[in-house]
Amino acid sequence: MARRAFLYVSLQVLVLALGIAGHARAVAAASRRPPPPDLWPTFEVLGTCNHSGGISTTISPNFVGTTWRGWGTSLAWFANYVGGLPQQELTTFLDLLFEPKNGLGLNIVRYNIGGGHNKALSPQFYKKQESDWRGMPGFKPTKNGPYDWSADERQRNVLQGAKERGANVFEAFSNSPPWWMTVSGDVAGGRHKRETNLRTEYEGAFADYLTTVVAEFATRWGVTFDSLEPFNEALEGFWLAGTDHEGCSFNPPEMGRVIKYTSDSLKAKGLKTKLVGVDSWYGDTASMPGIANHELLTRINVHSYVNRYDNGNAAASYEQKFGYIRDTAKLLGKEVWVSEAGPISKAGSFWDLSLYVARNVIESVNIMEASAYVIWQAYDLGAHWSFIRFPSYYRPPYDGRMKQPKSNKRFWLFKHFTMLAKPGSKPIRVGARCFHGMSAFYNPGDAQITVFIVNQQADDRRVTLNLEGFKTNVGGSTTVVVRRTSAFTNFSKRVYTRFKGGARLTVWGQTFVSVTFTNVST
Repeated sequence: MARRAFLYVSLQVLVLALGIAGHARAVAAASRRPPPPDLWPTFEVLGTCNHSGGISTTISPNFVGTTWRGWGTSLAWFANYVGGLPQQELTTFLDLLFEPKNGLGLNIVRYNIGGGHNKALSPQFYKKQESDWRGMPGFKPTKNGPYDWSADERQRNVLQGAKERGANVFEAFSNSPPWWMTVSGDVAGGRHKRETNLRTEYEGAFADYLTTVVAEFATRWGVTFDSLEPFNEALEGFWLAGTDHEGCSFNPPEMGRVIKYTSDSLKAKGLKTKLVGVDSWYGDTASMPGIANHELLTRINVHSYVNRYDNGNAAASYEQKFGYIRDTAKLLGKEVWVSEAGPISKAGSFWDLSLYVARNVIESVNIMEASAYVIWQAYDLGAHWSFIRFPSYYRPPYDGRMKQPKSNKRFWLFKHFTMLAKPGSKPIRVGARCFHGMSAFYNPGDAQITVFIVNQQADDRRVTLNLEGFKTNVGGSTTVVVRRTSAFTNFSKRVYTRFKGGARLTVWGQTFVSVTFTNVST
């Protein structure tokens, strides 16, 4: 029988060297000494949502969207560098990203089918490729020449390493057709913004190129791609020749034809790979305006950047873009993935950007109702995107000075999600929306509910969590496990066994917390 439950626990009161009133600001001030590791914030009894920052919310079996598919990363562009590291460093890096026990355990991998490059027309591109590996090799370097299956070894090394460590969902995607199929002769884009860069006579050949690569990976390397995406931000008008990485604009009629050609090519080759699209940056382009044959796409892929909508009100920005995508997906009857995400163009400290990532995940679940979340760059030469760091700053070529990669703060923050919201979990609609920083997942395999809470503000937030409609003490006593990552802690954990009600806690400023209820079921 379902029971309503509340947790009343007594914890030590946190005392900082500079006084209890300043502990939230101490989290953001690296110059202050961190709190002793054995002292935790108090659990407090509060009412409902109010102006003082108290939040009371109900967690019930009101599930959002579909079953959670998992967490992942695109391999472009970082794998074009990391895949060539010395074996010891490569092994450590792959363990951090894909090993499920001590690493992040990412289970989704997006592999970039490159377009290769016309060296005569893209000297800037090649200069950039040599310095930070944005130029992805293609498998058919010339129109009349054979396929080169020795190409792109570095990215393939990372793909295989991910599979060996348990990654089990693979998607192939394209940023540009091969250079010799383009109008400009340059995989970086057209000569003018929004100018379609795939020559009309090569639309069928482009589809054949993508599906040939997909088929070859299955037979040659044992990697079966679950899905294939021919486009990337194709309607946004970003891509120009002579710039530093691949990109290709398409117009809607051409996209419709490419979708049909690619669908037919997959069927002709006997491939069960699903066709997905269209990897939009903007919410309105996710509706695929004017694109024929979109019924052949089994899923909508979108990018969760909110810059265009960021008018100073973050909550409204998320509601505008993510709500539009959610409604579009329901209208078209399609599942939604966040296929690209990260703190692009965001300002602030590395920890500020990490908290932004957490908030982006939470709103992607709550508002967009996405069923997977894929980060764009798990590692970057700069710290902006990275989940992994190197002790020193290195660029190719590999000169033997490379040091072991290590986890950073964002790694430990993201580990809350990957460890506690596993594939097969069910996202839960959180009751209170006065606090835009909370999501929940029910994991039936582990009989657990986890609530994720991000506090991006300097002030503390007091939170009450009420369980309703779930059975407790199923197969054992229900306990509450609180984990937190902050400026001072990495995935630290406390277990509370006196389960008598709902968890009530203070979430410090600039802190990420996960609260797990064990031995529960619907």
